[in-house]
Amino acid sequence: MNIIEAKNIHRKFGSGELITHVLKGIDIQIKDGEFVAIMGKSGAGKSTLMYQLSALDEPTDGEILIDETDIIGMKENERTAFRLNTLGYVFQDYALVPDLSARENVMMPLLMRGITWAEASKTADESLDNVGLKDKYLNLPGMLSGGEQQRVAIARAIAGKPKIIFADEPTANLDSISGKQIIDLLTCLHKDSGQTIVMVTHEPEYAKNCDRIINMEDGLIVDEKNPWINRY
Repeated sequence: MNIIEAKNIHRKFGSGELITHVLKGIDIQIKDGEFVAIMGKSGAGKSTLMYQLSALDEPTDGEILIDETDIIGMKENERTAFRLNTLGYVFQDYALVPDLSARENVMMPLLMRGITWAEASKTADESLDNVGLKDKYLNLPGMLSGGEQQRVAIARAIAGKPKIIFADEPTANLDSISGKQIIDLLTCLHKDSGQTIVMVTHEPEYAKNCDRIINMEDGLIVDEKNPWINRY
C-alpha cells in the first residue's frame, strides 16, 4: 500500500519575471514501511520536494495524499494538527530548543498533542533510551555533541509513533563517524519497526541501505533504483 501518493507536483517561487520553477511536474509513490533516499546535486529540488511531501509547504500545482488524506488546501490549523499527529521530522540543524533539556525537547510535541506531563516524560525517556541517550535526559543541547543532538531530534521524531519520518540531510553538520551512527540508527529503526522513512542526502554511502534511491536533477526525477539489486 502506498502511504504517499503525489501527482504532477510543481513548486514555483516568486512572481512575474522573477518566478523560479523549482519542481517541474513530479509523480512519486512511497510504500508503507519503505526507506527511501532522495538524492541529487545542490539545487536539484530534493529538499523542496520533501517539504511538499511532508506537509511543511504546499505545491503550486499538483495532488498529494498522505496516509489516504488529501493534504492540499488544508487550513493551517488542520495542517499543523496533521503534522503533529502523523509525521515526524529530523532536520540537519537539529531544530532543538536550546533552553530545554533533551527530555523536554522530546516531550514538547507530545504535550502539544494533549498528553499529560507524566506520560510525556515517560515516553520521552523511553525514546531517548532507544537512541542511546539514557544518561542524557537532563542535558541541554549545548552540552551535547552534534551527533547526540541529532539523536535527540530522532528521539523527538519517533516519540509520537509517526506514520512517516522525514529526514532532511540529517548528517550534513556531522563528522563522518557521527554521520554513520545516525544513518545506522535510522536503518535499525526501519528494520526493527518497519518505520517509513523519507531521507534527503547528498551521500551515496548513506543511501546504500535504503529500499529505493530517487535521483533528482533540475526539478525532475531522472531515475530510481534499488541499491540491493546486483549487490552480491
